[in-house]
Amino acid sequence: MASTEATKFHAPAATPTIGQVINQMQGEIARALPKGMDADRMARLALTVVRQNPRLAESTPQSFAGALLTAAALGLEPGVNGEAYLVPYRDKRKGITECQLIIGYQGMTKLFYQHEMASHIDAQAVYANDEFDYAYGTSPFLSHKPARGDRGDLVEYYAVATLTSGASAFVVLSPEEVKNLRRGRVGSSGDIPDPLRWMERKTALRQLIKLLPKSTNLIRAAEADEKPGSQLHQSLVAEDPQQIEQAPVDLSDAPEANEAEWPPVQEAPDA
Repeated sequence: MASTEATKFHAPAATPTIGQVINQMQGEIARALPKGMDADRMARLALTVVRQNPRLAESTPQSFAGALLTAAALGLEPGVNGEAYLVPYRDKRKGITECQLIIGYQGMTKLFYQHEMASHIDAQAVYANDEFDYAYGTSPFLSHKPARGDRGDLVEYYAVATLTSGASAFVVLSPEEVKNLRRGRVGSSGDIPDPLRWMERKTALRQLIKLLPKSTNLIRAAEADEKPGSQLHQSLVAEDPQQIEQAPVDLSDAPEANEAEWPPVQEAPDA
């Protein structure tokens, strides 16, 4: 008969909770956060996001760590004021659920204002009954006065920014151009309504950012936006192997997510 010790040795370990994973990451979160931000608060926010979307608990530990630590390094709080979102999606090709980091509209603008030359930034949707006109070239201008009441059909998107030097820049995109930039997506692919078109407006904002002086964090945010957390995890390790001292607890035994195709199973309204 096998000994008690041998039986204990071969007994399968209990599946850890996502809370244990987040607690194990506390040290890495603290090192990633900009000065003045609190690691305990970031951990609590991560737990809140998981409670709101339990499918995040099915993500691979590397993808969850990569998404959360990247948000922390950028100084963006998941689920707060539209700054950033942690979103699960099912990768059928790999047979796993990944956590994806989506930088929100407010997150992009927050990082823009970190630059010393930043003065103003905005992005809007334009409808057929609005008063709207613009011109590129040597005397560029943009004018937009939204109509009251029925604004008609959607016709354009734009993003505009001004700098402390007095310089300004803008981009105007058609709905078809925005759709192509979003890889064919229109509106929200989840259950959350997006009547103000925050996701499309963020797409216009991302195009405008290419023309503007950028803080280091804004450059990193544009590169990280909508990437799988596993890729972000690899980037963090490549930048600083000491940043992630130990891989988070393995969640591979967690129940499988419901089957869903790319894009993510749920998107935030201002991503």
